[in-house]
Amino acid sequence: MSDAAPIGLAEAIGTVRAELARAQAEGARSDWRFTVEKVSLEFAVQFHRAGEGGAGLRLGVVEARLGGSVSHDSTHRIQVDLKPLPGPGGHEHEVSRETPAAPHRPAGPQDGSLARG
Repeated sequence: MSDAAPIGLAEAIGTVRAELARAQAEGARSDWRFTVEKVSLEFAVQFHRAGEGGAGLRLGVVEARLGGSVSHDSTHRIQVDLKPLPGPGGHEHEVSRETPAAPHRPAGPQDGSLARG
């Protein structure tokens, strides 16, 4: 059993938002860049009805308790899809990954280094 408070939808989305911002900041110098097109979140939702007439909704927490009352729990899964709005200047958000020793890209044909003579 757990007495921890269930996490709400706003808090869960806020945590994902903070992690995406952190990934974007940490990967700004990486050669590997990704555009965030869609963020999908899936939650376990528990509906609980007890014999004393109470009902509740819990997001992300499935909890079991023993007691003298009659109750019924029903757990469902919901998915929330979020599409990020463009950032300042209309640019799409990008997330990159950073590695300690990220290799640099070789010079490309645009600078003439690979052109045949």
